[in-house]
Amino acid sequence: MGIAGLAKLIHEQAPDAVSSVQLDDYRGRVVAMDVSVAIYQFHTAMPKITNRHGQNISALQGLFYRTMHLLENGIKPVFVFDGKPPELKERVLAKRTTVSGAKRKAADPAVGEPPQWLPRRDFERLLGYLGVPYVQAPAEAEATCAALVKSGHAWCTATEDMDALPFGSSLLLRHLNSKNKDLEEISLPVVLQKLGLTQEQFVDLCILLGCDYCEKIRGLGPKKALPLLQQHKRIEQVLHSACSAQKHPWPENWPLEETRRLFLHPEVAQPSQVVLEWREPDVEGLVQFLAHEKRMAETRVRRRLEKWQAACLKSALPQSPGPVTKGSKKQQRMVEFFQVKKRARKIPKARQEEDEDPGTARNGSGDLRK
Repeated sequence: MGIAGLAKLIHEQAPDAVSSVQLDDYRGRVVAMDVSVAIYQFHTAMPKITNRHGQNISALQGLFYRTMHLLENGIKPVFVFDGKPPELKERVLAKRTTVSGAKRKAADPAVGEPPQWLPRRDFERLLGYLGVPYVQAPAEAEATCAALVKSGHAWCTATEDMDALPFGSSLLLRHLNSKNKDLEEISLPVVLQKLGLTQEQFVDLCILLGCDYCEKIRGLGPKKALPLLQQHKRIEQVLHSACSAQKHPWPENWPLEETRRLFLHPEVAQPSQVVLEWREPDVEGLVQFLAHEKRMAETRVRRRLEKWQAACLKSALPQSPGPVTKGSKKQQRMVEFFQVKKRARKIPKARQEEDEDPGTARNGSGDLRK
């Protein structure tokens, strides 16, 4: 769910914190991503793709295409796996499971149980063959993403959820996975400056707006919550000084302090123990795993890898230096990102095919090996 209404509030009250950026602006940048969110999105938004083993491989295929797209554009992704969720979030996860099942039944009353989701080990193997590092978070993945940004291991957190901001990520990148939208960059320091809040007060605002860890205060939406916090500084003062108990009742056993602690002092992977290394994707390893083990179409896997190799070779060609102006930045070339090596086995040349975005997959059988 993220933080309810926070994106809209920032656009309206702190528009200077929001910038429109292009994918090429992130060339050479390290981007931290919550892999669990991506997997969930692929499972819920993509058509179900079942291989001959009865496995739903839509998320695996989606992660493959998405990661290749990022690598092809010179972005260095680092994926973070969720750990054990906080107890306060268990009720939210249970509710999401119930809602997801109800939607599936409503769409097709005759539908049975969904195919078994692939084990996490399959996604780790995919990232290994792609040469992309991943990190295990002890708890919330987005909290560890924010910690990687704060420590300088990553440039930003890329996610559609707004939780990364109360967790302290100084930069949030949105719409990275959409072909039809400009990327949106949100600066946390500018948000705090324009709203006139400290990080602690901003966390209180996010709690009032609605988060994954506790219930909302009824009747306190963004229009009321922000000015009240700007005036009274803390939720306790807001509720005791400015709100009537009848209009805005305090929920029974409301875990306010515990929720604050989860945002301000989350359990994260220690950045000092994190080593991030990127390697050139293992073409034959990917073909063996995706095509021969998971039964994706080998021609499509090879075609996508061929497109990546072509992009690498094109980037390796000598470039005209062009004029150098004050403040200009040197963009990292693809050849600096990966060392492109000749391979003994040439990938068969196939017809050009537009890169498939995981969200626009054709159908369940289109990517299966016959």
